[in-house]
Amino acid sequence: MYLQNSNYKILSNIGSGSGHQVFKVQNNQTSRILALKIEKNPNLGQLDGEIQKLKELDGIKGIPQLIDFGKTKDSKSYIITPLLKRNLQEIAKESLPSLHCTLAIGLSVIEILHQVHKKGILHLDIKPENIMISQPYINIPVDEILQPGFTQLIDFGLSQKFGHKPFLNKVFVGSLRYASRQAHKGNQLGYKDDLESLLYVLVYLRNQKLPWQSLKQQQSQQLEIKKIGEMKEAIFNTTVLSQKFPPQFSQFKQYIETLTQQTMPDYEYIKNLFRSMLSIGDQSSSAKLGCSVTLSQSIKETKQNQNTDHILMLLANLPNNDSIDIPEDQIDIETSIVFISDLISSYPTSSIKSITDIKF
Repeated sequence: MYLQNSNYKILSNIGSGSGHQVFKVQNNQTSRILALKIEKNPNLGQLDGEIQKLKELDGIKGIPQLIDFGKTKDSKSYIITPLLKRNLQEIAKESLPSLHCTLAIGLSVIEILHQVHKKGILHLDIKPENIMISQPYINIPVDEILQPGFTQLIDFGLSQKFGHKPFLNKVFVGSLRYASRQAHKGNQLGYKDDLESLLYVLVYLRNQKLPWQSLKQQQSQQLEIKKIGEMKEAIFNTTVLSQKFPPQFSQFKQYIETLTQQTMPDYEYIKNLFRSMLSIGDQSSSAKLGCSVTLSQSIKETKQNQNTDHILMLLANLPNNDSIDIPEDQIDIETSIVFISDLISSYPTSSIKSITDIKF
């Protein structure tokens, strides 16, 4: 289907990424409000891969339905999917989700990843911007969050089939803040890397920051990738990432560490860890274990067991009290896609009346 004969009317521009834009559109026949994702330039190919992945994942709860797809007459690929409410990045900027809400979101995404991975597909870009919810707010009863379809995993533009050879040698795949340690090394990625990225997302939701956000911006992207990867490596096996979580969260982290790139995770084990954590109240002593442990203390705990002297030098410049004011993230590779239906009216739409009017 070509968009010059489109049944869709553009309502507003609601976001963009490095190679695409997202519009709120209306089906002229059904009046249904939907989301259009379209390439900025012809023949980029990224959306073609996403279309294929969405076809393969059709019917999985928590994966957006591929309603329509095609190319414009100037060869820009596009997809039409349901218009979702908000992403976790937007929510995290407004308020701190409760422990139970954070864990429920984590369990929901794990349920989705279980089904995605069973299809042999790696997402490879798990981050708050790519996790959507179907309600304006997240601090609601856990039972509602755990309903299939409440949480949606979007943007399969970087996803690959398991075992697919990298396009380039030592290529970095993902977003700097949430990419796995193996991604920083440019190694072949596996199922465990999606889980590691999810772990970082959950830590971010609880703390509204990640330790490596305190690093000064480097002179080049390659140096940025290297330094952040080194810090993740140094911190992963300490207690830093487990603060503000029950003890089972450390077990989740330790289990990720036992996996190889080729291993399919034991999802029932992981789900049971999260169910166990959800049975613990926010005010329990278990939920607050480790809150007083500082970054420097945690690093010292593992110095005897790990060869991290060169990493400790990297961390030596951090403030002694570990209380760091975190600036806005300036290092994510791709601009966040914004789905804020409440702000739609703020966009001027007089010059865009149909999909054929889109100009880049």
